[in-house]
Amino acid sequence: MGRLCVTLMFAGSVIALLAAALFQGIMTPGDGSYMAISSFGGGRVALSEPMRYLAVAAAGAAAGVVTAGVLYAAGARVEPQRRIGLTVVAGLLGSAVGVAPVLRAVALMVDLSDWLSPLVPYAISGAVAYGLAIAAVFLALRAVDDPATSQTVQAVAVVLPVGALLATICGVAGAWALGFATVTSTWIVVIAIVLIVLSATFAAGRAVGLRRATDS
Repeated sequence: MGRLCVTLMFAGSVIALLAAALFQGIMTPGDGSYMAISSFGGGRVALSEPMRYLAVAAAGAAAGVVTAGVLYAAGARVEPQRRIGLTVVAGLLGSAVGVAPVLRAVALMVDLSDWLSPLVPYAISGAVAYGLAIAAVFLALRAVDDPATSQTVQAVAVVLPVGALLATICGVAGAWALGFATVTSTWIVVIAIVLIVLSATFAAGRAVGLRRATDS
């Protein structure tokens, strides 16, 4: 039940954050201010925007746990040898390390030299993230002596550029829907969309790799 629970906790948190951020961004774009909410004791408690999203993520994770328990009781099982979750986690971590420098530069609004095009850092970061994601998948599967390691890495290498392009398009579309506002809700929407698309991409790469290993 552990793998099923962790998977649905992650999915529940991301989906809950995406839904909450979309709602807030469309209705009343947040600016990081505090919101007064009712407490169990009948008083009012000031809750910051990050804390509100943390509570939403926790609620999504709790819903994932409940869903996992119901599915497990109904007979649903996750096959350990498929290692789709391991592939997704490794790929996402590798991608995150690759794009971390440019995201930090954007967050800090670092000024570029006049001769340097803004596209150059993004291109370099994307190439590094691509290489690190593939390397992370390879190392993670090799560490557990997975027989479909090479087939999975080859499949991920092919589908990842397509998934990254789709993630970029969907992320920009989400930001556009919220008016490209530089507020917490917009960042969360974009990150959640990218996580969902990339997770599906790595899962698809693993599925193709397993099929190729079975056919060979």
